[in-house]
Amino acid sequence: MWKGLFRYDVTTSEIKVIDGRRKFIAQFNEGWGTDCIPKLGKSKISQGLFEFSWMDRQEELLFSVARGEQSNPELVLAADVPDSALLITVNASPVEYGHVFLIPYCSNILYQFLDAKSLELALCIAVEVKNYSFRLFYDYSPSASHIYFQACYFQIPLPVEFMPSDTFFVDGQKGMRISSVADYPIKTLVFESNHFKLMLEVVAEICSTLRGKLILYNLLISDHGRKIFLFLQQQTSKTSCTLSAWECGGYFLFKSRSAFDQAAEMTLLKQLSTVSIDEEGFQAVKLLCSSIASQFTS
Repeated sequence: MWKGLFRYDVTTSEIKVIDGRRKFIAQFNEGWGTDCIPKLGKSKISQGLFEFSWMDRQEELLFSVARGEQSNPELVLAADVPDSALLITVNASPVEYGHVFLIPYCSNILYQFLDAKSLELALCIAVEVKNYSFRLFYDYSPSASHIYFQACYFQIPLPVEFMPSDTFFVDGQKGMRISSVADYPIKTLVFESNHFKLMLEVVAEICSTLRGKLILYNLLISDHGRKIFLFLQQQTSKTSCTLSAWECGGYFLFKSRSAFDQAAEMTLLKQLSTVSIDEEGFQAVKLLCSSIASQFTS
C-alpha cells in the first residue's frame, strides 16, 4: 500500500446489501478502527509547517486547498500552508476508496466550530471534484477540540439518498428547498439548492443554532455539493454513543465476521431509531429551519 500509510487495502473489503426495503449496506473490515481520528493533542504550526499529534509521518499531509486569485483551479507548489485552507490528510483506517480528512485551518489556528467559511471550503471541494460517487461527511461533537470533515468515494449512493422526502419549505425564486426524509429510522432533513452561497449560509446558521441548543447532528454532502443531508441525534442515558454520518446514511462497518453475516435490517433500524431525536424535537427543528431559511431568502 502507498508508502505504508494505510492499515489495509479497503478495496478488498467484503461488502453486501442487506435484505430489506431500505437496502442498508454492510462492510466486513477487521482492521477498521477510530483511533486515527484527528485529535488536537500537541499538534502545532511551526514556520508554516503543520505538525499533527496523530500523524506518524509528515507524508500523511497530502496537500491543502485554498481560494486563489484565478477563476479556474490550479496546482501551486509551496512549502507553507496557505491561510484559510483545507488541509487534506490521509486516513489510515479508510471506510471506502479515497477516504481522507479535510481540516479547516486559518491564521495558524484550527476551527473549533462549523461556520459558513469552513462549510464553504468543504462544499468547494465537492463542486470541484465533479464526481457523483464523492461524498463529504461532518460529525458534530461537543467535546471536539477542532472540526474536520471526511470524504471518500462510494460505488453506489447511500440508502438514505434513495428514500422519498416531503418538502416543507420552498423558495422558488432563489431555488431553495428543505424536505424531511420519509419513512427513515433517524430523523433527517435534506437541503437542496442550485444557489451555492445561499444554501451554505442557511445550513451553517442552522448548525450553529443546533449547537447552541445542544442538539447533536451529522452532515452528508452529495450531488456535487447541491444536496446536504442533516441527521439529528440525541444523547441520553440509553444512548451513550452516537453514530457517524455514513452510519446515519445507511452504511455500516463490522469488525466481526459473525456480526457481518448476521446483520439484519431490523437490527440496524433499531440502532438508528435509538439515537434519533424524537418527533417533538424534530418538528421544532423543522420550524427552526423554515424560520432561518426565510430570513436568508426574504
